[in-house]
Amino acid sequence: IKFCVVGISGAIVDFGIYTLLTRVGHLEKVTATAISVFLAIINNFFWNKYWTFKKGKSGKGYKESFKFFVVSTINYFIHLGIFYLLVYKTPLEQIFGNYEDYFAKAVAVAVVMISNYFGNKFWTFRE
Repeated sequence: IKFCVVGISGAIVDFGIYTLLTRVGHLEKVTATAISVFLAIINNFFWNKYWTFKKGKSGKGYKESFKFFVVSTINYFIHLGIFYLLVYKTPLEQIFGNYEDYFAKAVAVAVVMISNYFGNKFWTFRE
């Protein structure tokens, strides 16, 4: 449950920053999602380390940070790939109009959520 709460906070960071970058700043969609997902990853690392997996005093900060970075990097590129394919290589705009990018982000988040959980639980923050 805690992992899901952290995931929701990461999604809020991701979608919030993405919205500001694209709708207010008029930044290109893939560039904006690259930035927003990166910032959500940082948010999620701290919340998962100190709250979800309670490893704040583990003394393994560098090791955990590296492992989290590896898991996150893999999922980061999966996320970007899914987002790019859905926004630019499918007719989602015909279905969702100007909100096809939000649908694409939601799909990408759902796909990487499971691999993020298992990668971090059983490798990054395991006992």
